[in-house]
Amino acid sequence: ETNSGVIMMPVIPLLWCVLLVTTMDRQEVLSAWGMPMLGICSASLANAVPVGGGIVFVPVLGLFGVKLELGTAFAVATMTFGNGVFGFLSWLKKDPSSIVWGIVPYAVLPAWAGAAYGTYRPFLTPTQSRHLFALFCVLVALVVGRGIYRNGRIHDTGECRTFSIVDDYDHDSGGGTGRRSLLASLSSFCVGLILVPHIGIGNAMTTFLVCTFIWRLPAKKSVVTSILVGGWTSFLPFIMHLFLIRDVPMNLWVMGLPGVYLGARIAPLVHEGLGITRVLTAFVFFLLGTAMLMVFA
Repeated sequence: ETNSGVIMMPVIPLLWCVLLVTTMDRQEVLSAWGMPMLGICSASLANAVPVGGGIVFVPVLGLFGVKLELGTAFAVATMTFGNGVFGFLSWLKKDPSSIVWGIVPYAVLPAWAGAAYGTYRPFLTPTQSRHLFALFCVLVALVVGRGIYRNGRIHDTGECRTFSIVDDYDHDSGGGTGRRSLLASLSSFCVGLILVPHIGIGNAMTTFLVCTFIWRLPAKKSVVTSILVGGWTSFLPFIMHLFLIRDVPMNLWVMGLPGVYLGARIAPLVHEGLGITRVLTAFVFFLLGTAMLMVFA
């Protein structure tokens, strides 16, 4: 926490310069000139609401003819740094109390186990993956939309309380019973096995639901913790795509990182400026829009 500002500036920009010089030539740089702007948009969203940058990258790259498999590799590569490194350091500096460390092992380790198998042996077609994720987005949108409506009615009555999707949230949740731990671990394993290997997204959203309904956390802690976990659970599939499968589009990834870096720095300010209700309202609209893209694009 003390050194997060130094790591964000100048250490990370200097490391990116080294990566650019050692991996890219002039033609590759010119071929991916638009990626920094796309990175800003995706990381600003991914680090303000629990959707993951892939929710922008996968459909946009698909519109430009990039196969879904390459979009998936790119999404996990970008989320590893956008959410797991840049977003983590930004939130650590802005509001470290929003990170619930006790649930991280139950979210990350089972997701890695599922993602390792699913990435090495994918078992869904691209069409099945897109339709599955569209359904998942609609269900999450309905749950979050209901929570926004319910909290609005509570505040209309004059009651002052922390925004939460559930009624009996727990301020101090982070460890828990064996039943909570088991449910959280199974949920993380399933999303790692099914969603992450096939479309590169869904880990942040699932963690948000787990934080909300299993760990009973208030909305802001659920949002911030799931944003960071989304990045950390992407690390293992990123390594597999980079070194074993070798399908990470390096020019797009390297050129997208500066935008992801800036977007991650902006996101906590956007989150605080809008407030949790507006953030989750935007989340619902993005979920429904993504569901339509996954079905019709």
